[in-house]
Amino acid sequence: MPGTSLAERLRGLERLCLPVWVFDAERGRMAWGNAAALAIWRSPSLEEFLSRDYSDASAATRTRNESILQKLREDRDAYVEHTFTFYPRGEPLHLRCFMSAVELDDGRLAQLIEGHVRTDEQDPRLLRCDEALRHVSAMVALLSVEGDVLVRNPAAERAFGGSSAPSAWFEDEGAVARLLQVAATQEVLHEELVALTSDGPRWHAVEARRTSDPATGKHAIVVHQVDVTERREREALIEAQQREILELSAPLLDVAKGVVAVPIVAALTEARSAELERRLLPGLVERGAKVVVFDLTGATATDGAGLSQLVRLLSAVRLLGARPMVTGVRPALARELVQSGAELAGATVMRSLRDALSFA
Repeated sequence: MPGTSLAERLRGLERLCLPVWVFDAERGRMAWGNAAALAIWRSPSLEEFLSRDYSDASAATRTRNESILQKLREDRDAYVEHTFTFYPRGEPLHLRCFMSAVELDDGRLAQLIEGHVRTDEQDPRLLRCDEALRHVSAMVALLSVEGDVLVRNPAAERAFGGSSAPSAWFEDEGAVARLLQVAATQEVLHEELVALTSDGPRWHAVEARRTSDPATGKHAIVVHQVDVTERREREALIEAQQREILELSAPLLDVAKGVVAVPIVAALTEARSAELERRLLPGLVERGAKVVVFDLTGATATDGAGLSQLVRLLSAVRLLGARPMVTGVRPALARELVQSGAELAGATVMRSLRDALSFA
């Protein structure tokens, strides 16, 4: 009735032998409880029961409570059934709970909970596995072969919401089809995918493998996801820094009209030669260069692959209509060229960059 307090509305439940209580999930506090609820929660009085603060619950517990409350908001006539393990005074209490919506005195919605003590004997290992799965940061879900979510842990609920379908999990539209395919192939899928989470796009390392649904015995797919966004960002940063270093170690310098000098500093490796090729060839066309001078005075070392890459680069320069020149060849590099039998692709070899520029 309008204007009636919560305690008055629930007065008829006070003497039930069934534990019934009201939990304010938004504030993490108990809002009401009958005598049977006080007994199972080991509370000496209603005042003490209402003073308990559960606002510091784990992220998994908060996610579970928020998901239940959201379902009750969407349908106030519905109820949610869930099995919980509570720890009143530190002792485990296994309850099968039925939750329905109830309005608090301030108009907010809370959970009216009926607790049924479980009398069936539970395997301690299963209880511990269930508890561990609730608190791990990895996102775990069990899917049917049709792609329906059979169960998901709180981490998966936090990432994708409590009711999202797998088809909405990833940016790659074909990802879910590949996940479900493992049910037929029995192969284990390992991919890194962009996941569309409640926090925005994130990189997830995804593993999917076929298993059996213990409730039906049918095939199912267990999907395990770990957020690797920070690692991917670090790798991208390192790659960008390496690219900048490579560019600085072999810059393209316009030293005269139609003449580009490329002083190579540090080791002449395959990676540095490949990066130089990526930048140099388009740059020659853009500048309309007629002469390219490769100055190896600052090249501290080389490897066979890097040397081969340089020879190919000299040939590519000639094919673009420019004249390659090489300067600063040190004795060690000269010996390597002789021993390898490599030729500098018709490049003109000069003693120094000054000599090459004067010649050009």
